Amino acid sequence: MGFYARVGLILAAAVFCVTNSGKLPNSIGRCSVKDPEFNECLKKNVEDAIHQFKKETPELGLNTLDPLDIPELIIGEGHGPVNVVQHFKNVKLYGLTDSIVLSASADFKNRILHATSITPELRLQGEYSMRGRVMLLPVFGDGPCNVTLYNTKINHTIYAEPFQKKGKTFWHFSNYTVTLRPDRMTYKFDNLFNGEERLANNILNVLNENWNEVFTDVRDGYEKSFGLIFHGLANRVFSKVAVADIFMDVEDLV
Repeated sequence: MGFYARVGLILAAAVFCVTNSGKLPNSIGRCSVKDPEFNECLKKNVEDAIHQFKKETPELGLNTLDPLDIPELIIGEGHGPVNVVQHFKNVKLYGLTDSIVLSASADFKNRILHATSITPELRLQGEYSMRGRVMLLPVFGDGPCNVTLYNTKINHTIYAEPFQKKGKTFWHFSNYTVTLRPDRMTYKFDNLFNGEERLANNILNVLNENWNEVFTDVRDGYEKSFGLIFHGLANRVFSKVAVADIFMDVEDLV
């Protein structure tokens, strides 16, 4: 099994829970595809829905998304300064439901959705394990960690495929890609170098002072992992709710 396939299964287990039925909560608005202000309506409703997912959504079989529990997350080594695999376990991801949607659109003919959002603070807290080199410096450790991305602009591109169930059209998302552009990042890894404080502080200073270079080298791994997280969440909703129950006046387009 490929590396990202393995991560995908791990993340899918984190966000999926089995339920036999689902419906869009009444508190989430719907947009008509005939509305000339459809994109603006979609942007508002997507943001409202994200904020509501701070609490459990039993209609969709979703637990709270803040924090989102991720049993395991692996970020592969980069091709430049980050020659280390970052292995995270028992991760709690905070901040998704505070996201602000800047734009949203839907191409129903080609079944492609686009959105751009910004998240003030995305915080991954959990346990880490790593061995390798960063900025040519040796690094190793195991213990609690906190990786935080600030004011992260995220571009979402989602590709859908229709399927029929009980006489209705549903969407399954075959692919979900994202790009991540944080304004800043901070790293905190406890117990680096088996608790040798001086060495640990030195490497943490290097990581935080050079966060952009460090993140850029492994950004592909973060983007694929976050794409898999969002992919699972999106399919969780759309596999349970018919397209016509999400968008109004869409029957002839799907």
